[in-house]
Amino acid sequence: MKNRNVFILVFSLLLLIIFLTSTSALVLSGVRDEPAQVSVIIDDSSQARWASFLSGAEQAAKDKSVKLKIVSTGKSVNINQQQRLISEEINEGAEGIILQIASSRQTENMISDISNRAVLLLIDSSADMDVDVEGRSATIEPNNIEVGRALANEIRIALGNDLSGYTIGIVAGNKRLNSMMLRMEGFTENIESSGAKVLWTDNSLNSIVDNIEYRQNRARADILVALDNNGLEAACEYVIKSGESPYIFGEGTSIKNVSYIDDGLITSMVVPNEYYMGYQSVAAIAKRLENRITPMENETISYRVINKENLFDENNQKILFPVVE
Repeated sequence: MKNRNVFILVFSLLLLIIFLTSTSALVLSGVRDEPAQVSVIIDDSSQARWASFLSGAEQAAKDKSVKLKIVSTGKSVNINQQQRLISEEINEGAEGIILQIASSRQTENMISDISNRAVLLLIDSSADMDVDVEGRSATIEPNNIEVGRALANEIRIALGNDLSGYTIGIVAGNKRLNSMMLRMEGFTENIESSGAKVLWTDNSLNSIVDNIEYRQNRARADILVALDNNGLEAACEYVIKSGESPYIFGEGTSIKNVSYIDDGLITSMVVPNEYYMGYQSVAAIAKRLENRITPMENETISYRVINKENLFDENNQKILFPVVE
């Protein structure tokens, strides 16, 4: 009996030592001689609209000692192209992937495959994914329903709660993304009681200006609403080209759209804090790589509503033109 107790005690101690050793190895897995490599895959990576996001990501890379690579991409990269680029980056040593996914639909297998090989952070939009109990992936984005609601609120503030007689054209962006669907949902439910009529909705990803012109020639809207930055730029370019003067509201981040506010083309713009999104994307991956026990968590970023009257407000200037140290 005594020998049995001794055996049990020794066996228990061995199990404890093995557990502590394994745990220490996991915790210390982030200790390295070389910095972790994180690759960023976004649509049209050289586009100016990413300036704030990339500034935030680069600042975090400096602060967290991460080797950051911005993968060169063209416009409207599709999901298959993204899969190929991601595989190439992981094969070349990327331990973390920051991804603006091209489609939110039927992505479970893709996301599972990536997160089994690298830490994955989706930006801008969520996507279909299996339950991730280990927290190997996460999403960082604005509250997209609230972004849509805010756009409807801005129309009501500018033109009144009774919008009977007004007509709306919606430049709705990529309908395959959850973010755009949620923005549409938030906008629609908040504008519905105003009496305004939605004449048309356009989901074009290319030749957006031409498509707006086509829609307007068939049914001319008094108000143009753009659910993403590219659509907002296109709406303004259409107005400049056509000489029309509809009210323009939208979500945007680019310097071009800021200039359109200053010129009076855009009545009001919802601006997500993309500098913070970029910073937190890199910081969250670095944290996960340093400590594999800590799960990734979804995060919602803030936004501000900017118009010509408050454009030069100090807080708005900080979000539009973040200072990188």
